[in-house]
Amino acid sequence: MIFTDELILELISCDKIITDSPKKSPPMRGSEKKKFLLESLDGQHSFIGFISRNQTFQENFSIGLVYNPRDEKGKIVLLRVNGPHGLNENAPHHDGPHVHLATAERINVGLKPEGHIETDVPYETIEEAVQYFVKRINVVREDALKYFPPPNNQLDFIFDEDDLN
Repeated sequence: MIFTDELILELISCDKIITDSPKKSPPMRGSEKKKFLLESLDGQHSFIGFISRNQTFQENFSIGLVYNPRDEKGKIVLLRVNGPHGLNENAPHHDGPHVHLATAERINVGLKPEGHIETDVPYETIEEAVQYFVKRINVVREDALKYFPPPNNQLDFIFDEDDLN
């Protein structure tokens, strides 16, 4: 399969349902992780979602969307929503929250897909990042509220068109 940036954006933004609820994995290398399965609303695409957080440094987290093509081997990380990993002169974006986004060029030449970095992101905490992730990848409202409800001190800003009328 040849990827285009348009296809990548479509895979990230298509409406998705959660087909297998988030489940904790045993802690590994100092991080706790939850995984869940998603499918595009049209049933054409399959995905894996994950939430990983360092047990010692709670601000060090990664929330990701992995594409699982049905007719090909392998999986492709499309998006990672990350917290700060600490100052690193070789990776200055690690000092604050940031997003890694896959690009067609990187996928098609066999590099780590998620090489494009966005640093102007609207979240600071893992709770805010989860809400950002769920909205960015378009998890349907019912599943978003069921599996990833907004923290108690936040309002739910996901509206259906009926809510606006």
